[in-house]
Amino acid sequence: MRLRTLLLALTVLPLPVWALSPDELRTDAPSVYTVEKGDTLWDIAATFLDDPWRWEELWDRNPYISNPDLIYPGDRLVLRVVDGEARLTRQRVERLSPEAEEQPVERLEAISTVDPSVVVPFLGRYGIVDPETEPADLGGYLVAGENERVMYATGDRVFTRLKEPEELEDPTARDWHSYDEPEALRDPDSGAHLGYLLRHTGTLSLEGPAEDGLFESRVERTFAPVEAGDHLYPADGDYEARFTPEAAPDVEGRVLRHVEEESLVGQGQIVVLNLGSRDGLEKGHVLQVLGSSQTVDDPQRFGSAELPGRDKGTLLVFQVGQRLSFAMIMENSRAIAAKDRVVSPER
Repeated sequence: MRLRTLLLALTVLPLPVWALSPDELRTDAPSVYTVEKGDTLWDIAATFLDDPWRWEELWDRNPYISNPDLIYPGDRLVLRVVDGEARLTRQRVERLSPEAEEQPVERLEAISTVDPSVVVPFLGRYGIVDPETEPADLGGYLVAGENERVMYATGDRVFTRLKEPEELEDPTARDWHSYDEPEALRDPDSGAHLGYLLRHTGTLSLEGPAEDGLFESRVERTFAPVEAGDHLYPADGDYEARFTPEAAPDVEGRVLRHVEEESLVGQGQIVVLNLGSRDGLEKGHVLQVLGSSQTVDDPQRFGSAELPGRDKGTLLVFQVGQRLSFAMIMENSRAIAAKDRVVSPER
């Protein structure tokens, strides 16, 4: 009976897919690292690995504790080599001394994969809508304010008109994004319609029904002029900024653009890709950026030669639609531009 139980337990334990050799660590990887407030999982992975997306191969998950992937400020990460494999283990430390128990306690949050102070505000300002959905059908629009003005500011009370509850994707939504005109995005190679990029003008909270089928609402934040006629759609709930970075599947796509249409972008900025869930892309997938190939004249032969694009940097996908996604530039050696190729990173 004990043997059967042991065999059953072994079948459900997570086993590493790849073994990471010590030679694949950074040459300056520390033997012990103490997690600090403000660290991100990507930063820590890059401390030990040249390829941070190989984190799962290094991280020694303990299946016998709850939330084995959560790492907190103050945790000590210890690098060991076991049977020729590099493994990183966690040592929890006491966060409160007996003398401090009567003092106000600061709640420690587990570290995020990327800096939430960058990603969360970004998602408050931009959205993507799948190609088969007409953005105007998602919610409603702003009719007017108590004082009929051209533009409305934070704190203003306005009136909105929403679609019937059975027509809404989330009829219980209390927070709504406003936007003016959606931008249709197309594939640079095929011309296929990939979806819409929405630039939010603000965020409104629904306060209750008014007369004539209207709803009284309040402008909570503005990012651009909020005007009568702006469209509305439900705001997503709290964004989960904790996920595991890993290499994307065997895909190939392109950088469509920087969200603000800057021609050249670098580390920490955000781009739109022509890949999404239908291509197998998920939040946490990492992609390598290659410059566009060049066609040149071949001096010794009649005709031309195709020069391959050079490695430019690394992207981390953090929001995915069906055919579009948002990705952050985690590192780059050259400026990243529209039409650059993105592929699964080389191991």
